[in-house]
Amino acid sequence: MKNRLNKCVLMLLGVLLAFWVGGSALAQPSEVVIGTYINKIEDLNFRENKYTIDFYVWFRWKAEGPLADYNPIENFEIMNGKIESKTGLYEKKIDDLNYATVRVSARISEPWNLTHFPFDSHTITVSIEDSAYDANTVVFVADKKNSNLGDEIKIAGWSVSNFVAEVMNKVYNTNLGDSSLPSDAQANFSRFMFTMDIDRTSLGLALKLLSTVLLATAVAFVTFMVKPSHLDARFGMGVGSLFAVAASAFISASLVPDSGDMTTSDKMHIVALAFIFFTLLMSTVCLKFDATGREKVAYKIDCCCLVLLPLLFYGWVLWEFWRSYQWD
Repeated sequence: MKNRLNKCVLMLLGVLLAFWVGGSALAQPSEVVIGTYINKIEDLNFRENKYTIDFYVWFRWKAEGPLADYNPIENFEIMNGKIESKTGLYEKKIDDLNYATVRVSARISEPWNLTHFPFDSHTITVSIEDSAYDANTVVFVADKKNSNLGDEIKIAGWSVSNFVAEVMNKVYNTNLGDSSLPSDAQANFSRFMFTMDIDRTSLGLALKLLSTVLLATAVAFVTFMVKPSHLDARFGMGVGSLFAVAASAFISASLVPDSGDMTTSDKMHIVALAFIFFTLLMSTVCLKFDATGREKVAYKIDCCCLVLLPLLFYGWVLWEFWRSYQWD
């Protein structure tokens, strides 16, 4: 009797163990290998916070269990952009794995950090998730060995480097409207991300944008070489410089989105306007001294301003340039 009882207990434990192992196996999500190859990046639009990217994406998976009818090419979506086209679909079997690849053209939304514009560099990211299965069913595995940047990527004025492909778990604090779940439920999705750095290769844009600022401010400083009594010439140069810098600031602002952030270009325009205004103020003071017969005092003020103001302004410009490159 005792032996029979022991056998029954052992059989019951065996059944429970089988159910536990089977349940654990069913609970494990299926792995899907994903990789990418970047063909080109174009249409960098800082004003609209967007750019266009062309790339290949591929998947390898076992078509079994919940993935028996899995179609990753139809399921995947770009979370920070919009797919504009999918072309060149290719599918085949590799031993017991399914393989599928497609060429994608997408428009990506990128919140550019333009604090150091036009000396800026950026890290851009593309995020891909499966729209049909959450992380309880499908987990992406990055194909880091085969993912890479294309050797024909060319962006005028930019270089592309430091490509990284990785997978993370994205948690959404919502039940996605599924009333069968608690209101504080979370949705977990496996997210494949690839990032790369883009860096400016020259000072071309900076020179185009800031040359007017530097030259117009220099013209304003030249006014201290004109006698205060020459009213039209002296104030004409200062006012002309003021309008030139204001026009340059308008052009620079048209290249970046409206925001409360101050770019390096904004700072240089504002500081230049302040210096030019100060030259006009000093010209007024010198004119007052000259008109009251104190020409020597006016001359000394002109000499001091002619030396100190350019040193202060262009010294600050060089420091701002150096600080921007240190950030890069």
